[in-house]
Amino acid sequence: MENEEVKRIEAPAEKRGKIWFAVLAFIVILAALAVFAAHFGSLFNKTAESGERPPKFLEPTPAPATDTPEPTDTPEPTAAPTFTPEPTSTPVPSYTKTAIVANGRTIVVMASYQAAEELLRNVQQHFETMEGVPETAVTELVTKVELKTVSENTATSTYDNAYALLTGRNTPLVYKSVATYFEDTVIPHKDRIITDSLLPKGISVVKVYGRDGIERKTFAVTYVNGVKKETKIAEQYTVIEAIDGDIRVGGRVFEKGYQVAPDYGSIPYEARILRFIPPVHGEVTMLYGPFDEGFHHGIDIKAAPGTEVKAACSGVVVAVMERGAYGLLVEIEHLNGVCTRYAKLGSVTVSVGDKVVPGNVIGTVGGNENTSHLHFELRIRGTAYNPLKILSRNDING
Repeated sequence: MENEEVKRIEAPAEKRGKIWFAVLAFIVILAALAVFAAHFGSLFNKTAESGERPPKFLEPTPAPATDTPEPTDTPEPTAAPTFTPEPTSTPVPSYTKTAIVANGRTIVVMASYQAAEELLRNVQQHFETMEGVPETAVTELVTKVELKTVSENTATSTYDNAYALLTGRNTPLVYKSVATYFEDTVIPHKDRIITDSLLPKGISVVKVYGRDGIERKTFAVTYVNGVKKETKIAEQYTVIEAIDGDIRVGGRVFEKGYQVAPDYGSIPYEARILRFIPPVHGEVTMLYGPFDEGFHHGIDIKAAPGTEVKAACSGVVVAVMERGAYGLLVEIEHLNGVCTRYAKLGSVTVSVGDKVVPGNVIGTVGGNENTSHLHFELRIRGTAYNPLKILSRNDING
């Protein structure tokens, strides 16, 4: 009986020894796995840098299971720490009686700070939107105003009474509104006209185009509590300078019967860089140049009534009208200030703003069998030049 008792006492000690042995073995296995993982990771990184494929390794053999179960004791959960907030100062009451003080003098007491703020906002809006004050005016409160807390025993005013006081004729508050606007004045230019004896009579050349200038004045209008008090010039400057024109008028008179050469006159660079085609084909019956103490600003091309008239160059139609001796005409604007004019038309097939290219039909020749012809002009910034400088008579005759 004694021996059996001893065995029952020693059995738990032997069991505990096996448990410690299993734990130690498990720790050793974990350490070995960690060393293996570190070595494998280093080897894999070196292989990735060199571009080689990593070697294959055998899967690790799992450790033999033991009959001894791991301890399952779970520690008791600890209670979460309690948080005690720091004591805060005494909160300010949401509504405290507030006085509106203007230039050091209390003018009204409101039931709360919020009510005083709202009252001042609405009073300013009242003066901003008064009749006569422009919407663009900038309004500010000139009077020094403070909001001060007063004791709870202080008598307060109703909102309506306070609003009536601060927006009335005897209000102690001063709101200034300033609106600005500008006025433009045209500065007229002068054209200097000079007679040039080298130019044929009846022709004029613009050396400098005159242009009116613009002077601008900026005014500042001041309103006090919605009433207009002052208007003054805040700024004055020139927006566009006026440019005086320089116009040369021909004074040369040709003798009667003067024979005009087909290549009479000159042609500027602006027209030379453009490509032109004949608007119609036919005989040139009248040249550009002086005639009968006057001047013919284009050429006349004989054509039967109803003959199609074509655009001589790419451009935009800028005029379709009846114009005195020209009759029905079309004017097309090209690049560099160059224009072509087609007159004595019987009909028109284009409108102002239409874009055309060489060869587009713009109308037909008018008149009758005896008088029908196309009057064709080349103008550069208003001055007429000889169309035969850009189109030869052979081109027109076809």
